[in-house]
Amino acid sequence: MKALILALLVVAIAAELAVTPEYTAYLKKHVSWEVVDYEENIFKGWTVEEVRTLLGDEDREVITDVAPYIATSIPSSVNWAGASCIHEIHNQGNCGSCWAFATASVASDKCCLGGKDYGWLSPQELVSCDRTNSGCNGGLASEALKYVMSKGLVPESCYPYVGAQQACPTKCKDGSDWTAAHVCKAKSLTNCGTLPAMKSCLLKGPITIRMKVYSDFFNYKSGVYCWDQKSAFQGGHAIRGVGYSDSPKAHILCANSWGPSWGESGLFRIEAREECGVRLTAGDAWSPEY
Repeated sequence: MKALILALLVVAIAAELAVTPEYTAYLKKHVSWEVVDYEENIFKGWTVEEVRTLLGDEDREVITDVAPYIATSIPSSVNWAGASCIHEIHNQGNCGSCWAFATASVASDKCCLGGKDYGWLSPQELVSCDRTNSGCNGGLASEALKYVMSKGLVPESCYPYVGAQQACPTKCKDGSDWTAAHVCKAKSLTNCGTLPAMKSCLLKGPITIRMKVYSDFFNYKSGVYCWDQKSAFQGGHAIRGVGYSDSPKAHILCANSWGPSWGESGLFRIEAREECGVRLTAGDAWSPEY
């Protein structure tokens, strides 16, 4: 009998919904940012375990001997969102490939800013071919950027996203040469960890950033986010930083990989404090240089 009760409890916990009307109502009363209405939430009906599949930043420390880059002069704001070289928001689907999307999107943007626009580079290549990471089971953008330094990436037209780990291809989708399709091999990486370094790196273009995700983040609609202290930690996430501003409160502007229906058309703003979820320690944010 005890075993049956325990099994039922396990099933109940596993089926716990990530978004509920009650939790939505609570957040609307207790946070300073705007909460999405329950009926409009793209995660309505998702369980806690299902939303956790989106959080693929692996829980391991980034060890680096590269000092964070600090510019000699840092303005009060910069915003790359909407610029011609900043590629559109994608959707990673039910795969913990945020690390691959953060890497591929930043590499796509920075290569374009360096004078060569190949459109979106393939996050699927990183999911399938980057052996230092774990595909849909997670990874680190810092490790994936080393792959970009070594090999570059193919355009998404060569290897479209499927949201699952596959054998690494030997030819593009159209049968063309896989090796020759690789472009945008980065020359170096810049350490953008710490807030001054993030702001410095963002002067030159988008960067990869790590953050901690709490249960209220799945209810975000707009405004400057900081997690509610009664929300539960769910996992690590990798995102693309596309700007910052020192007012009305210091925050980082980020592009998520949950599609344009989430947040501010796929973007969000997070208060620039460790206490709010963004990671501001050396090695937790990087930029490829071309």
